[in-house]
Amino acid sequence: MKRDLIRITMALVCLLPISLQAQDRGIQEDYWLDKYLSVSYPLKTIHITSSYGTRNDPFTGKPKLHNGIDLSAKYEEVFAMFDGQISKTGYDPASGNFITLQAGNYTISYCHLSEIWVKETEKVYSGQVLGISGSTGRSTAPHLHLTSRLLGKPHNPYYLLTFVRDTKQKAVEALGLKQGKVLSPKDFIGKYATIAMRQQQRYGIPSSVILAQMAFESGWGSSKLAQAGHNFFGIKANQNWLKQGLPYSLHDDDKPQEKFCNFSSAVESIEYHSRLLMSERYKKCRQYAPTDFHNWLSCIKAAGYATHKDYVKKCERIILRYKLYRYDQLAAQM
Repeated sequence: MKRDLIRITMALVCLLPISLQAQDRGIQEDYWLDKYLSVSYPLKTIHITSSYGTRNDPFTGKPKLHNGIDLSAKYEEVFAMFDGQISKTGYDPASGNFITLQAGNYTISYCHLSEIWVKETEKVYSGQVLGISGSTGRSTAPHLHLTSRLLGKPHNPYYLLTFVRDTKQKAVEALGLKQGKVLSPKDFIGKYATIAMRQQQRYGIPSSVILAQMAFESGWGSSKLAQAGHNFFGIKANQNWLKQGLPYSLHDDDKPQEKFCNFSSAVESIEYHSRLLMSERYKKCRQYAPTDFHNWLSCIKAAGYATHKDYVKKCERIILRYKLYRYDQLAAQM
């Protein structure tokens, strides 16, 4: 039993993104935010109505192996638990409409769905909506039937749920936050997307770049800079800011106790960021269209905005994971 648990734990760890050993507080925050966002529950709320193992079949009343777990769900969004690729979608008389996700050594199947929103071979990210739960196939009522396999062998998906729970809990504890203070990406994007599109129309900066930088720099609004001073972009207080006697706070970054701007609101923070990108330093960025988020991010990094070596890659990952490029296209048509 102990060997099985060790094997399962090692396999689960492979699902998480590889990170360098954290050397300072800023890198540690990035590491744990990555951990938090690398896993997701399959539903907003988890209530197991039928466990893995032998049970009385609801149709025949005879003992039969239940090869997964049933979760209470009445036509609700279902989410990818990990980053991965959709290996199969379809319909069969038992599972109804189903989606199978390949994530590392695991395959996870979502069954009895009413709607399928992804296609085979599509790359998906943890927390991405895959479809809508339902009651198709061999089902007595709406619910989500979840199955998993490890290296091709049947596996109790309950272990995946506990892995998600433990990973999120460790991340929250490491970040020194309460669970509720870590905003969901969906709520964060919904709150600031309209403002980002307005800035794109005004300045030509891609909405996706604004949102991705906000998310990455502030940890989806959970960083101390964002919480204490509405600084969503990690903007340091320059000499001009200090000479005007404008508010700032001290935080450890590249150096200990560096001075960062404090803003009165998120809107003020976004406006300052936009004007910063309109300065001479970022002149080359403006040669690109507001739908070209890759070159905008590359130019911003090249101009010295960030020191993180994977800054462009990290921001692009956010843009692709949450399809933020759609806001660029929408703002361009408005």
